[in-house]
Formats: sequence, C-alpha cells, structure tokens
Amino acid sequence: MTYTIEELEEKYKDFDYLFEHDYYGKNLQYGIMKGNNKILLIKPGLDGSVVGDNGKYYNLAKYINKKYGYTIVCTNNPQDKENDPLKDAVEVIDSYCSFMNYKDYEIYYLGSSNGAVIGLINAYKYKSIKRLLLINPPLFINYHKIEYGIENFKGNKITFIFGELDPSTKYVELLDLFKMYNLSYHILEGEDHNLANGTVMIEGLVEKYLLK
Repeated sequence: MTYTIEELEEKYKDFDYLFEHDYYGKNLQYGIMKGNNKILLIKPGLDGSVVGDNGKYYNLAKYINKKYGYTIVCTNNPQDKENDPLKDAVEVIDSYCSFMNYKDYEIYYLGSSNGAVIGLINAYKYKSIKRLLLINPPLFINYHKIEYGIENFKGNKITFIFGELDPSTKYVELLDLFKMYNLSYHILEGEDHNLANGTVMIEGLVEKYLLK
C-alpha cells in the first residue's frame, strides 16, 4: 500500500521525522525514530511501504527503539532496476547522524525479499553497514551481483533467513560455496516467502540474528 506523508503522519505518530523526496524519478519515503548511534535500517520487499504490511515494520521499529534505544530508519521500496536506493538511505543516515553529532555509528540492515537483494548487492559499498539480516532474498535473480556483493562485504555479519516453502530454499547450498566465517543461513520449517505461517515473529529474528 502507498501512503502519503500526511496519511503516515496521521496514523503512525511514533516517527519523529517523516519525509520524502525524488530519487532518479522514484518517490523515496523515510520514517525515523530517534535513538542512539546504532542504526537499524529497514528495507521492505518490492513496492513495500515505510511501515510494511499491516504496520509490521512500524511495530518492529517501535519495539527495537523502545527496548534497545536504537535509531530506526524505515524506508519504502519503489521498483528501480537501474539505481542503488541504498546510497540514498545511507546519505539520509549520514545527515541524521551529523545533525545528532554522532561521530561513530553503525548501520544494521534488515531487508526482505527484493529489499534483501538490495542489501546483498550494494552494502559492500558502505563501510558504515556492519551487519545484514536478509529474509528470503531471491537467490536466482542477479546471482552474479549477489556473489560479488557477498565476497566484497567488509562488515562483520551476514545472516540469511529462508522459509522452508520459499522458492529460494532449493538454492541455499550455493551459500556453502562462500567460505566465510561471518556468513550463516537458517531455514524456518513450515514458513513461506512472507513468513505467513506465524511460527516466528520478526522482532525475535532481529534480536537473535541481527542485534546479538
């Protein structure tokens, strides 16, 4: 679902900042919850909104912000096959941290589906991105770019989560080819691409595999 900034401001009041701007013809929206110098950046699947389906990323943002004090940056994901939307998000975070006078900060990235692929193929470019939690990325799309992104990532942790019924599960053995101490993957029994079976909560995945 696509929201206007006015609709977001009316319904999702825990964001301290809500704004949007044009990025190569795409309307990128951001919601920020103020916190400390640990930044959780959330990128949903293709055409996903700032808050996620039924507000799931907004609820995650509130939970992590309140419990851990992290700054949360939520963004939408309009389709863009030619440009790197992660560049814009990192620039937004850089500006925010400069405003907050955070000289040292770390970005922990959560991406789902296409949002996970965006992280996979671009995160290596940004030294401030230290950890990746990637939920059901389509491994069979742009695999050469995914391979390059993994091999060149300089952060300290890459974790993949796959639902057992997700189409990419059949390709997870490709990840065994990367002999990297900081890469792991986990398959969730009975879950699909959207983790719709409800056997896990995204808050628990973030706490277990991204924050710790």
